[in-house]
Amino acid sequence: MQRINHLISLVSALLVLFLAGSAFFLSFESLRDLAVQIGIAKQIAWLYPAIIDGAIIVFSLSVLRANLTRERTMYPWVLVSGFTLLSVVLNIIHAQQELLAQFLAAIPPIALFLSFELLLTQLKETAVRLEAQNSLDEIVQEIHEKESELEKIVRERSEKIEKLEGEIGRLNEQKSQLKTEIQVHSNGNSGSKPSESDTIGRARRQRTSKKQEAMQRLLEIIRTKPNATLSELAVQIGRSKSTVGGYLSELQVAESIDKGEFGWRVLSNMSS
Repeated sequence: MQRINHLISLVSALLVLFLAGSAFFLSFESLRDLAVQIGIAKQIAWLYPAIIDGAIIVFSLSVLRANLTRERTMYPWVLVSGFTLLSVVLNIIHAQQELLAQFLAAIPPIALFLSFELLLTQLKETAVRLEAQNSLDEIVQEIHEKESELEKIVRERSEKIEKLEGEIGRLNEQKSQLKTEIQVHSNGNSGSKPSESDTIGRARRQRTSKKQEAMQRLLEIIRTKPNATLSELAVQIGRSKSTVGGYLSELQVAESIDKGEFGWRVLSNMSS
């Protein structure tokens, strides 16, 4: 359907342009002949119809420009109407003193005015449609940019949430280990019950000992596999990725390891 509309618009524009050209030619010939009759030299007589009928076209283009730029069109319309009326009067004067001849003589300038205004109307509608299409394209492009920004924000928030979940998992894991150690220690003692502070202190020492063992294993793995990923290290020592990340940070602070261009590098053994 869109291709048919384009074809119809093109054919209509060509026909209107042909009609305007024909009317301009007929009016041009009449006005040039009238100029010759009043004594204007033939070499320059063509300037009179060019000025009069050409002014209709020029002022009509001014009306189109004013419409597109949303300016006042009253003054251009006055000029178009005045020169059209002048062309009609001069064409009637050139015609024979018969009503039919004068009627026919008035047709070309009127047809020129109407056909050219119709052509300009079609051009205006096309320009408005193209402007609307360009505006729509800009809006679509802006929507895509906003979607990209939104996806970036969502991705960053997801990474932060994942990191927080890892930290929460590590804390829950430590909490569960502590509860298990306390329960095992309490079940293993058949004599007098230890105080709560002794139980918590013993559990902390056991947890510290296990942590040191895990960090020592981590150093041994890094020494043989300096390019191991966080996931691989977590699998090797049986801890979560967030826990392994915390171990690596502590080892770096203690200057036991360092990360260089070729991966992790063990600087010294962890002190017991």
